[in-house]
Amino acid sequence: MAKKSKPSKASRFGNPAKAAEDKAKASSAGVNTALNTSTNVVSLANAVAARTLASVLPAFKSWMIQAGIDHEEADWLSALLLDFFKNYVQSVQASDASNLEVDMTSRILDSAGGFHPEMRVSIALALNSYLKFLMTTQAWTGPVDNLIQLITMTSPDATQAANAKYAQRVFRQPQTAAQAAEAAADLVFVHRVGALLEWIGEGRKTTPSGLLPRKDIQWAAACVEVNAVGAATRSSVTSAISSDDDEPRQVTSMTQLPRLMEYWEVMTEAELIHVDRQRVQLTGQGRLFQSDPNQRARYAAILAYFFLYDALVPYDDSRPDNPVRTQVAEIIAAAASGNPPETSAVFGQGPAAGPEKYTAIFVETRIRDAAAHGLLEIGTHVVVPPVLRHAVEQLLGLLDKHIAKQSRVPRGPSKATFQLKIQIDGITPPVWRSVTVPAELGLDELHEIIQNLFAWNETHLHEFMLGTHPNGVRYAPADPEADHWGDPPADEEGVALNTLLHAPKDTLLYTYDFGDNWEHTITLEKILPAKAPGILPLCVAGSGHPPQEDSSGPHGWMEKLATSRNPSDPDHAYIRSWMGLRKGQHIDPTAFDPSAVNKQLAPLRKML
Repeated sequence: MAKKSKPSKASRFGNPAKAAEDKAKASSAGVNTALNTSTNVVSLANAVAARTLASVLPAFKSWMIQAGIDHEEADWLSALLLDFFKNYVQSVQASDASNLEVDMTSRILDSAGGFHPEMRVSIALALNSYLKFLMTTQAWTGPVDNLIQLITMTSPDATQAANAKYAQRVFRQPQTAAQAAEAAADLVFVHRVGALLEWIGEGRKTTPSGLLPRKDIQWAAACVEVNAVGAATRSSVTSAISSDDDEPRQVTSMTQLPRLMEYWEVMTEAELIHVDRQRVQLTGQGRLFQSDPNQRARYAAILAYFFLYDALVPYDDSRPDNPVRTQVAEIIAAAASGNPPETSAVFGQGPAAGPEKYTAIFVETRIRDAAAHGLLEIGTHVVVPPVLRHAVEQLLGLLDKHIAKQSRVPRGPSKATFQLKIQIDGITPPVWRSVTVPAELGLDELHEIIQNLFAWNETHLHEFMLGTHPNGVRYAPADPEADHWGDPPADEEGVALNTLLHAPKDTLLYTYDFGDNWEHTITLEKILPAKAPGILPLCVAGSGHPPQEDSSGPHGWMEKLATSRNPSDPDHAYIRSWMGLRKGQHIDPTAFDPSAVNKQLAPLRKML
C-alpha cells in the first residue's frame, strides 16, 4: 500500500513549541525577533523574506485588523507568513510576494505537515488570509487560476484532509512469531474460517451460480455459528430470526445468510478457496492455512484486510469523506493506537434525532459487526488485536491516499500531451492500447489507467522499470514491509511521466502480478499539444481482448483460449466454466471495443 514518505524531522520550520512561544512574544518583541536564528543562512533568508514582504506586510496587518482580527492574532499570522516566505525565498529565485508558485507552495506546506500537522494548519491559515487579502485588494499579479488554486489549497477543508493521516496513528506492538501465531489462533474469524475449510475438505459441489446447494447450507452455516437449514420454500415463521434460538432459520439460498456469504466472499478474495460453477475447492494457500499453525498470523492479517476493506476504503470514485466511513475509520485508527478509546465514548453517544442519528446507528453497527468477527476487542476500551494491526495500517493508508487524491489541488495547466502505446508482452495475437495522457501524469496515476485499459482488478502488486534488467530503475508503491529482491524500488507516487520519457520511442516497463508476470511495454508514440482538463485520459486505438486475471500469464492465457475452443480437450468444460462462457459463447482474441474502454476511463478524467 503506497505511503508517502515523511519529511525529515529536521524541518526548516523548527520546533512547534517554539512557534507557539513566538506567537505569544510576537506582539511585544516584533515579528523579526520571533524568527531570528543563529545561522547565517537562515538569517539571510529572514532578511530576504522581510525585504520581499516589506511593501505589503503593513497593509496586510491593517486589512486583518479592519476585518475584526485582534492585534495579537494579526501579529501571529504575520509572523507565520514571514516564516513561510523564509522557506519560499530559498527555493524560488526573484521571489514575488504578489505572485506565488503553486507547486512550491504545496511542497512547503507538505514539509510543514511532515514536521508537525499543526504547523501545516497554522501556515495554511496565514497563507489563506494573505491570499484573500491580495484578492480583495486586487494586489495579486499572477494568473487568476493560480490564485484560485492557492486559496483552495490553503482552505481549512483542504488542510483538514491533508492531515487526515489515519495510518500514522497505528501503534504496532512487537510480537514474536510464536506470540502472533497463538494470538491468531484465538480469533473468532480464524476459528470460523478453519471450520469452513475443514468442512469443504477435498471439495464440495456448487450450483451454476457458484453457491452451495440447499442440502449443504446447514453444515456450512454451522461453521460460522449460524443456525439455518436449506429448504425448498421459506417458512413464514422461521424466515425471520426466530424468538426460539433452537429453531433453525429456513432459507432457500445461502444468499439469505449475510454472515455465511461474507465468509464465502472473504475466503475467495483471500484465495483460500476457488469457486466455479461446479465445485468449491481449497487452494494451496487454503491447505497451508489448515496444515501449518505457524502461518495463521499471516492469514489472519490477510483475512482481516478483506473483512474490513468495504468499511474503510471507498469504492471507485465514491467520496472518502462519507460520514459513516470517516467515523468508523476514526474509531478503528484510535483502537489501533497506543491510546485506545473507552467503550463508553464509542457507543451510545450519538444524537437523539436527525440525519446524524442514522449515521451513528450505522457506525455502531459496523463496529459491533467487526467485534463479532473478532476484528475488534470490546472491554473497557475498544482495541484492535496487535496481530491485526499491520492489516489495519494498510487499509487506513489506502483511505489516506483516497483523501489525499480528493483534496489534491489540480495540477497547473498541462504543457503537453503524451500518446502512449501500452502492449502486454508475449501474447499472440497482440493485445495493446494507445492512450493520450497529460505529460505530467504521475506513475501512480498511470497505474490506475493501465488497470482500466486492460480490465485488471488491481488485486496484485505492480512495478515500473526505466531501463532493463538488472540495472533498471524500479518504481512501486512505497511499502517498508514488502519483501524485495535486492534494493527496494523508489516510491512511484508523484513521479511525473515527462521526467522519465522525453522523446518518441522512449520506453518504460510495467509489470503486474509477480506470479503471472504480466509485463507491459509502454512506448511514447507522440508528443501532442496540451488538452484542457477533463478530457484525458482517452484511448485512441487498440487491439486484442484483455486476458483474464489469474490465468497463469501470457502462455497460460493463450492455452486457456485454445482449450475453450477445443471440445475434445479434457479440460474444455472446466475452462469454459472458469471463463464464465455460456453455451455457444467464445472469446475473440482480436476483439477491442474503444467505447467500452473509454467508459472505464471516464471516472479518471475528473482527477486529471
